[in-house]
Amino acid sequence: MKTLVKKEQAGFSLIEMVLAIVISGILAIGVVSFIGDSVNSLTTSSNRNKIATSGRIAIDRLAMELHNALPNSIRATAAVGGDQCIEFVPVRAATSYINPPFGAAGGTQFDVVDFIPSQEGVTGGYAVIYPNRLSRIYDGENPTATGFRFRGMIEEITDIQDATPAGNLSEVTLAASHRFRRRSPTRRFFVVEQPVSYCVDGSNLYRYTNYGFYDNQPDTEDGAGCSLGASENCLPNYTSAPDKMLITDSIDNATGGITAFTVGTQTLTRNSLVEIEINVTSKGDSIILNHDVLSRSVP
Repeated sequence: MKTLVKKEQAGFSLIEMVLAIVISGILAIGVVSFIGDSVNSLTTSSNRNKIATSGRIAIDRLAMELHNALPNSIRATAAVGGDQCIEFVPVRAATSYINPPFGAAGGTQFDVVDFIPSQEGVTGGYAVIYPNRLSRIYDGENPTATGFRFRGMIEEITDIQDATPAGNLSEVTLAASHRFRRRSPTRRFFVVEQPVSYCVDGSNLYRYTNYGFYDNQPDTEDGAGCSLGASENCLPNYTSAPDKMLITDSIDNATGGITAFTVGTQTLTRNSLVEIEINVTSKGDSIILNHDVLSRSVP
């Protein structure tokens, strides 16, 4: 008689299947969590890099302009809720003077050593000699900047022409008869533009220009409680002039009471530092950027 051999069926038990499902679930959760954290980290890193780049570009632009500011012309308003303005007079060109009017009668024309690059034929700008007092630099007190004192360190320029065709001198013509207040120990002569202001206003950093010289530093825009026609200290806005430019946004200096601009002590014998600090934020991320700028104070 044949003997029947019973073979056992191969397979997984219910317990094994449950364990396999649980282990697979744990591994899947770990993999998904790892991928999610990597994506979040990449997104956060990209966002922080974006806001850091935006803030750094703005600071680098401001630093470059401050480094080229007229000696002793940098001033800042007090920070109020994170809002603050810094103002300076940009230098267009510089050289050595020959015979400017220092006598009591004053004058409208004088010679200087040729500029490099040449300024001959260039109109506008302002002549400055020995800017040793900040208040006298801004002594204009009107939007068109034609009210400078007869005896002072600054006066408007009409034009600059070649004084000696075969030589190396340029002739500067002033808009009004003027007597420069003091001689420069190094005979330095500057040609400057109208003042420039950078202002943190809420979450934005703006650049203002072409608004004139004022004794008191302006920090309010025309049309916002300030009127140019009333001899007040006004900055331009988008309505009154095209001289307001957005440099960057996403600033939050109000949080933590950050002071955007700190101007060091300026003297006639040593340069000073301007400290810039802004808190740039976006999508819950924030980066505080600091930068120190060497400002020339020796006129």
